[in-house]
Amino acid sequence: MDEKPQNVHSGGGGYGPCIATRDSKPRDRHMIPVWFFVGVLLLVCGLIILATGIYEFSHPPPTVLASLHPALWWGALLTLVGGVYVYFYWPKKS
Repeated sequence: MDEKPQNVHSGGGGYGPCIATRDSKPRDRHMIPVWFFVGVLLLVCGLIILATGIYEFSHPPPTVLASLHPALWWGALLTLVGGVYVYFYWPKKS
């Protein structure tokens, strides 16, 4: 049976003694806001819907209100909102 030093804990779970190591240079950790990821999702979905709306100009769907081009408007709106969220919540380095 191997002997371990008394202050070393090799397993997880937090039961028993543990050595807390400190770096000589503390790292700056910045949390990325969740709204940045929401903006990325809105931006990507908006671009996909916008591309579908542009495609539907040459191949209109057989629906009643196809002349209003809802995919084009919703794609543009989602792209705009997603771009605003990404711009304002972009992770900044200090």
